[in-house]
This record gives sequence, C-alpha cells and structure tokens, in this order.
Amino acid sequence: MVDPIEQFLAGYPPDMQAISRRLRAMVKNSMPQQAKEVLFASQNHIGYSLSSESMRNRICYICPMRDYVRLGFMFGGYLPDPDQVLEGTGKRLRHVKVRTLEGAGHPALKRLVEAAWAERSKHD
Repeated sequence: MVDPIEQFLAGYPPDMQAISRRLRAMVKNSMPQQAKEVLFASQNHIGYSLSSESMRNRICYICPMRDYVRLGFMFGGYLPDPDQVLEGTGKRLRHVKVRTLEGAGHPALKRLVEAAWAERSKHD
C-alpha cells in the first residue's frame, strides 16, 4: 500500500521532499506512542496530535512549500527557544522555516518538538 503522505510529498521539489521526510522522522521518533499523524492535504500539512484530528488538539505540523518546509508549533509562543529559531508574532503559533536538509537536523528543532510534546502532555 502506498503511503498517502509520500504521495502528498511527491508534489514538491526533491529537496523539499527530503527535508519533509527528515522532519517527519524526527517528529515521529519524538512523539508519544499514542500520538497520531494525520495528513491534511487540503490544508497543505501533516499534523501531529495526541487525542484527535481537531486543530485545537494539534501539537505541531509539517508544511512543505516550494522553497522551504515549515515546522510549526500550535503553542510555540510558550516553548523555550534559547537558539531563537522560532518565527512569528502571534500569542501562540510559531514556526521554523527549514531551507536545507542540514537545517532539518539542527538539534534545536528536536528540542522544540520534545518540549512541545512535554508541554502538551502536562495538560492531558
């Protein structure tokens, strides 16, 4: 069976596919066992949550674009960001624009993902 997420990623440039795959592997390795990965093709992203597909329950997401891949955090405004990689000015939502495969492996991204899951699990 073909992975629908792989089919979704196939519509992007090869370098954005590679970045998305690396981020996907990192997020999946960091998330709790009961967490869910859901493709929202019509909204152009892959979402990760603990309890449901609802946007308000989402922890983080991967959104491939033409020139970069956005790794977003629904409550990023509350996360520790000592490396100052998060972008955004809203009260909650923050993201990182990942432009290279090397950038997708930056340790700060894994720390943010782990912090996002840890923060969310406190409220469940």
